[in-house]
Amino acid sequence: MNKLITELKRLYFLDDQRSTPGGEGRLTAKTLAQSLVGESAVELDLVGADGRVRTLVVEFEKAGDWQHAARLYQAVQDDLGWPAPALSVAGHQGYAIWFSLAQAVPLAQASAFLAALRAAYLADLPALRLGLHPAADAPARIRLVPGRHPASGKWSAFIDPTLGGMFIDEAWLEMAPNQDKQAELLAALKSIKPAEFESALGTLQSAPPSDPAPTAAEPTSPSEVPARRRSTFKVGGDYHDPQSFLLAVMNDVSASARHRIAAAKALLPHFCNGVADDKSAN
Repeated sequence: MNKLITELKRLYFLDDQRSTPGGEGRLTAKTLAQSLVGESAVELDLVGADGRVRTLVVEFEKAGDWQHAARLYQAVQDDLGWPAPALSVAGHQGYAIWFSLAQAVPLAQASAFLAALRAAYLADLPALRLGLHPAADAPARIRLVPGRHPASGKWSAFIDPTLGGMFIDEAWLEMAPNQDKQAELLAALKSIKPAEFESALGTLQSAPPSDPAPTAAEPTSPSEVPARRRSTFKVGGDYHDPQSFLLAVMNDVSASARHRIAAAKALLPHFCNGVADDKSAN
C-alpha cells in the first residue's frame, strides 16, 4: 500500500469504509488506487453502517471565498485548540477543509457541530456557497481527494495552507499531484481527540451568534482598481524556455500579485513532482 493511501485511511476512513464510483458498496483497494490516478471518481460515504462519523468537511463553493476558508482554518486552531485540519482545492471551484476525528461520533452530533461552526465563523457567507458534510438531511458523500473532477477534468489536491491564495482564480491543478508529496502533507496532521471535540462543541453551542463581518466592495471597472493592484511588468525578454520566464515573473516585485500568483501556480506541479529544471532554479 502506498503512503498516500495509508495516510488517507489513518485520518479519514471508517473501519467499514463504503464507496464505489457510484457511491455504493465497500471501497476496495483497486477502486481506491484507480481513483488516485484519475481512472474513476470515488465518493466517500462519511457515515458508517452504525450511523457514526469520523470525517467532517466544510466546502467553500467559490474559489473567491478563500478569505472565509482561511479564517475558519485559523479559528479552529486559535479558538478551539484543535490541530491543523487539511485543506484541499476542489478540481472545479472552491476549497474544502477536512477535519479528522480520532473517535467517530453520531451523525446528529456531527451535524450539530458543523451548524454551530457555521454560526460562529461563517454567518456572513450565503448558505448556497457553503457545504457542510455530513448533513442530517442530505447524502453524506464527498469526492475523494486527490482525484480528477468528472466534469472539469482538472485535479483536486491537498495543499499547503500558505499557498491557498494562489488558487483564488482557479481552484485546481492541471495535472495529478505527486502522491508522495500529498502523503507528506497529510502525515503532519493529527486527528481531533474526543475531549477536544466535546470541548469545542460545548464552546460553540454556548457562544452567541456572530454578526456578519463587513466585506469591502470589489472594484467594478479598471479605473477603480488601486495602482498597487495593476500590472507593471518589468520582466525582460531574454528567456529560452517557459519555466525560466515564469520563475522571473513570480519573483518580479513590480508585477501584480495576480500575475505572480498565476506564474507560481503554473510552476507548482513541476516542483510538487520534483522535476524543476536545475537551470531555472539556479
